[in-house]
Amino acid sequence: MFTGFNLTIDNSFFDRMPKSFNDYKIIGENHLSENKAHCEKQLEEYIVKENTIDGTALQNDWFPQIKTDIFISHSHIDEDLASALAGWINDTFNINCFIDSAVWGYSGKLLEKLNDIYSNKRKDSHSSYGVVYDHESCNKVSQHVNMMLCVALQRMIDKSEAIFLLNTHNSVDIFDNLNKCVNRTYSPWIYSEILCSEIVRKKSLLEYRDNVIQTIEFAQESVQNRAFQATYEISLEHLNYITSDILLNWDNTYKRIKYKYPLDILYKWLNIKEVANLNFENNRKILIENGENYIYGR
Repeated sequence: MFTGFNLTIDNSFFDRMPKSFNDYKIIGENHLSENKAHCEKQLEEYIVKENTIDGTALQNDWFPQIKTDIFISHSHIDEDLASALAGWINDTFNINCFIDSAVWGYSGKLLEKLNDIYSNKRKDSHSSYGVVYDHESCNKVSQHVNMMLCVALQRMIDKSEAIFLLNTHNSVDIFDNLNKCVNRTYSPWIYSEILCSEIVRKKSLLEYRDNVIQTIEFAQESVQNRAFQATYEISLEHLNYITSDILLNWDNTYKRIKYKYPLDILYKWLNIKEVANLNFENNRKILIENGENYIYGR
């Protein structure tokens, strides 16, 4: 990961765009579905010995890594907004986005399939009285699936150029802690993703650039019992704060000057140190010599 953004936005942003919210939502869903994982194997095919499955193969098939530019972290309640944002970014800048629920599907489906095989007490009794799950077995299955998902998410954040936190009242809440405002989230998955973005290795921007230069749901949030909630304190200081107005200016600038790497517009505006130190004028000359008249930031 190179950097991250703390984005405050709502549906009204799309009122100023040439296409409607629903249009961008459909574009986003279609864009994301191009990399959608379709696991057709029967779970029994992962069994390596009695009651033991190949967890690595299962994780690779259900949560495969893909090439993407932006990882979008959001609340499951904002799934439509996240899809519309992904659609707008892809349609406007031709940048690839990643939303795990749209690409990987829901981890709950995998949990259900595994529990049907390993946790159903009545699986072999041919009972007509429904399913009875073993609590201890369900906990064990849940631990494995959640760990697979968590590791897969961390890998995707690590390989993405940027992470966008879709900061709404559904994803982040502000608590007054002894007269000090603290950002908290009810979602363990958002907590994991933002913490990962804070501590993951920061890569050089040139790792995401081609040879011309060298020569960015969300996990399925667990359904929380209404009798239980937990909040997790999160730091957003490492994320660059941007608003819908900045997105609009990003769009306008890109239409006026076609950057080879559209994200560089945001990087330059926010004075991200590595971008400021890049020799853009020299790279521009290289591009012109190769017949590509691209201009980098102003």
